[in-house]
Amino acid sequence: MSHFGNDTNIEIKTPDEWLKVGSQIGQLVNEWAMRTDLVAHIGERVGQEHGAPAAYNPRMAEIEVNTKVAFGNAKPKFIGNLNERDQQFEFPKACGAIFHESCHARYSTWDLEKAARELTSAQNEALHLLEESRIERLGALTMPGNRVFLRSCALEIVLADMSDKKIASLTSTRQVATLVGLTYARVDAGVLEEEDIDALRPQVESLIPDETLEKMRAIWTEFQTLHPDYSEARMYELAIEWDKIVEETAEKNGEPERGEPGEGGSEGESLSAEIGKAIAEALKEAQEETELNAQGEAFDQQTREESEAEAKARQSKGEERKKHKDQATKVFGKGHTSEPTRGTNSKLTESRKPNSQERISAVTISKALEKAKYRDRERTQSASVTPPGRLRTRAIVQGQALRERNVMTQVEPWRKVQRKQVDDPTLTVGVMVDISGSMTMAMQPMASAAWILSEAVKRVQGKVAMVYYGNAVFPTLSAGQHLDEVKVYTAEDGTEKFDNAFQALDGGLDLLNGSGARLLVVVSDGEYTTDEQKRAQEWIQRCQRDGVGVLWIGAGWYGEGAKAKYCDGTDATFVRMGESATEVSMAIGKAAEQALTTAGIRRG
Repeated sequence: MSHFGNDTNIEIKTPDEWLKVGSQIGQLVNEWAMRTDLVAHIGERVGQEHGAPAAYNPRMAEIEVNTKVAFGNAKPKFIGNLNERDQQFEFPKACGAIFHESCHARYSTWDLEKAARELTSAQNEALHLLEESRIERLGALTMPGNRVFLRSCALEIVLADMSDKKIASLTSTRQVATLVGLTYARVDAGVLEEEDIDALRPQVESLIPDETLEKMRAIWTEFQTLHPDYSEARMYELAIEWDKIVEETAEKNGEPERGEPGEGGSEGESLSAEIGKAIAEALKEAQEETELNAQGEAFDQQTREESEAEAKARQSKGEERKKHKDQATKVFGKGHTSEPTRGTNSKLTESRKPNSQERISAVTISKALEKAKYRDRERTQSASVTPPGRLRTRAIVQGQALRERNVMTQVEPWRKVQRKQVDDPTLTVGVMVDISGSMTMAMQPMASAAWILSEAVKRVQGKVAMVYYGNAVFPTLSAGQHLDEVKVYTAEDGTEKFDNAFQALDGGLDLLNGSGARLLVVVSDGEYTTDEQKRAQEWIQRCQRDGVGVLWIGAGWYGEGAKAKYCDGTDATFVRMGESATEVSMAIGKAAEQALTTAGIRRG
C-alpha cells in the first residue's frame, strides 16, 4: 500500500506547535514497535505526497502522521500526553493510525526492493495489500488492549489507501478486491467485527462470487500466519495467487486486462457508475457505523481498564500496607525497646537529661513545625454539561452517536476538579538514622536531634517515630512515645538496611497513605549497596507522589554525595549536617518548614 515504502526524497518538517505532540508520538511508536530508532513527523501537510494519512518509511525509520485526519480539528495545545492511557482513549482514531504504523515498523521486515524486483507491479501491490491485515492481526494478538484503536481507524484512516478518486470510481473487480482485502481480511484478523462490513456485502458479493471470496479468504488467512524471516517465498506465492484470482474474476466480469483501454472509468468499463456510487456510499456508511461502534467499545474498555487498575491498585496498596505493618510490628512491636537488637553492632553508650540548649531548640523547632502545617485539601472530580473544566472531545462524539440512535441521554463533556480545604492539624514525622561505620561523627548531634524532635512534635500534638538502621533495624523512638533522656548510640555496622527501616516507619506511622502534614527525615551519607540505593530512590520518589515531605540530612564522611543520588530531581530538601546539636536542630526545623510547605502546595 502507498503508506508503506522507502521514499527518501520527501523532506518533512513538523510544525512548531505540533512538536510536543510529535515527541510524544515518537516515544509511543518506539514503545509499541519495541524499537529505539524511530522518528515521528506530524503535521497537516504530512502524507500529501503519497496520499496517505499515516505512513512508515523503513529505510528512514520514520513514522508520519497527518494531524488533520488523525486528530480532526483538535488543536495541539488541547491534546494531552498520548503516552498516558486516558489520552489514548480520548483520541482512539489517531492512536489506531499510530499503532498501525508501529505494527509495520515491528512486523514488516521483508525486503521491499527485493519484492519490487521479483514481482510484477500488480503482484507487489497484492503483497502490500495482504500485509495490512497480517500486521494488524499480530498487533491485536500481542497488544489486545490496542485492538479497539485499530478498529477505530480501520475504515477511515487505513482505507485512505483507496483515495477519494478510487472510492468515487469503484467500478472494477480489481478495486473491489482491494476493498475486500482491506475489510473482510480485517474481520478474520480480529480487528473489525462482522457488523462493521455489513453495509458492503450486497455490492461486493454481487460482483465477487462466494466461491471466489472463499479462495481469497484462504489466501489472507494463511498469509496472516506467516513471518517474513521464515516464509518470504510463500508470501510471494500467495501474492501471485491473489493477483491471479483477481485477474480471472475481472475477466469473467468482462473487464479488460490491466492497462488496456476501457479499464478505470472509460465507456468500456463493465460496471455502471451507479454501482460504483452505491459501493462508495456503502463504504462511507460502514465507516460511520464502525466509528460509532468503536467509540462505544472504547468507552466500555476504558471504564473496564480503569476499574481493573483501581482494583489492582487497592489490592497492591493493601498488600503493601500489611507488609509494612508486619515490619513495624517486628521493629516496634511488644517486647521491643530502644536497646539495639541482635544483628547490629551498635551499642548504647550514654543516657542523660537534655540540657538547656536542647530545650530551647525544641521550642524553636515546634514553632517552625506549627507554622509549616498546612490545611489538607480534599480533591473532588465532577462532570458537567457546561464549562468550566476540561473538555472531553470523546464525550461529544459519544453524545452525537447516541442522538443518531435516538437515545436521549445527556452527556457531560466538561470535567473539573474542585479542591476544598479541610482542617487536619495532625503532623507526622518519621526519622531514619544510618548507623554504619562512616556515620560515627553524626551520632552525638543525632542523639540530641532525636530528643529535640520528640519534644517539638509533642508540643504540636503530632506523632514522631525514629529508627536506627545498619545491619539490622531497631527503634529509638516509637510512635506516641516521648523521650525523657538523650541517648547516644555507636555507629559500627557494615551495611545499611534502608528498605526495612522505611517499611517499619511507614507501617508504624502510615506516612504514605495518611493525611495531614507528613515528613520523612533521613540522616545518612547515602553510601549503600546497589539494591538498597535503588530502593531508597524509589521510596523518596514515592514520598513525593504521595505528598510526604522529605528532608535528607547529609551526615558522615561522604554525606554531600547523597544530594545528587537521592534529592536532585525531586522535591526533597537536602542539608549538610553540622557538628553542634543546635546547628543540627535549627537546620532540621528550617528544612522541615520548607519540606512541609512544598508538600502542601503539591497536594493542593
